[in-house]
Amino acid sequence: MSAFGTGRSCVRCHEAKRKCDQTAPTCRLCKKKGLACVYPSRKPSNFMMNYGLSASEMSRELALDFANPRDLLFTDKNSVAWFTAPEVFAVDRSPMPLPPNFKIRDLKEFVRRIESWLTIWITTGTNAFIHACLYEDGFPSCLQIAFTTYSAYIHRSPIASDILLRAVDDQATALVSKLEHIDSSADIIKSLAYIHALFVYQMIGLFDGDIRSRHLAETRAPILAGLLDRTLKNASAALDRNMTISGVTASTAQYLAPNESLWRTWVISESLRRTWLVIQGISASYDGLKQGWAPCNGDVMFTTRAGLWAAESAVSWAKTWMNQDVRFVGRAHAECLFMVPPEEVDEFATFMLETIFGKERSSNW
Repeated sequence: MSAFGTGRSCVRCHEAKRKCDQTAPTCRLCKKKGLACVYPSRKPSNFMMNYGLSASEMSRELALDFANPRDLLFTDKNSVAWFTAPEVFAVDRSPMPLPPNFKIRDLKEFVRRIESWLTIWITTGTNAFIHACLYEDGFPSCLQIAFTTYSAYIHRSPIASDILLRAVDDQATALVSKLEHIDSSADIIKSLAYIHALFVYQMIGLFDGDIRSRHLAETRAPILAGLLDRTLKNASAALDRNMTISGVTASTAQYLAPNESLWRTWVISESLRRTWLVIQGISASYDGLKQGWAPCNGDVMFTTRAGLWAAESAVSWAKTWMNQDVRFVGRAHAECLFMVPPEEVDEFATFMLETIFGKERSSNW
């Protein structure tokens, strides 16, 4: 895996007076010793992005940033934005603790929230993990069918439920037969369309289907997970290639006034990571509700700063992240978000905080 060259030593190497290879997210020595690797900010900051600092360490080292994207906009390949680098698609497999006072039935809250987000997507064309501009250049036919099917599902009458479930099973089966021909390294948007379409059918089959529908959905789950993981794994190279073709470079002009392709690339990148978190969360919720326990499926990082996801243009998006830390963190280390005002954290991150640290702490925050 390639790494960012920071041009400066990390804090731990500096304090220990040892030679640092100056790569992020983790220098070689910190990685070898299993330590949190933190680099000093190039300018004062009121927020810190990191993988593994405890609350006490955070308060002691508050002036430090972890891999601040403003410092690391491009890698040494000189064409890749920070949000397309291989590191930001890496899955952290470290075990995650359960929320305080966790009960299995709490998993239903997660399912209900994702169902509500899908309903919002049907009515507005966007939600907290499917960006409004993701399919702006074309709405793939597989997703058109899923969109229409879910719209019919949420407006169904009791007498039509059985017919609708059969339609869902048939459409999902037809979709799965096409997945083996999907090259996730060539077209991420097409892969995401298939992922979102199959996910729609999975939500219906797993949580509102009869025994047959649930069984079919269970057999499809590994197929969906496999496509999702392949797409995540291939994302960096695919997005890098798309940006190079589009002429995105690391010039100062590009940095200060990102064109449409840079913003759209972030939209794809962020939608993929958020979709991965949602689908893994649903998978764990289903397993937990069914058998009383669920494996930890891992974690990926995502941007949490309010205003980024909601930006309606490249200009407003650029102004937000150029002037403020994007707060790019994973769920396992998102506790630092409690140190900032809630209005500065977007809806997706706020919900993730609630699922990790519990409703009581989130409400107090």
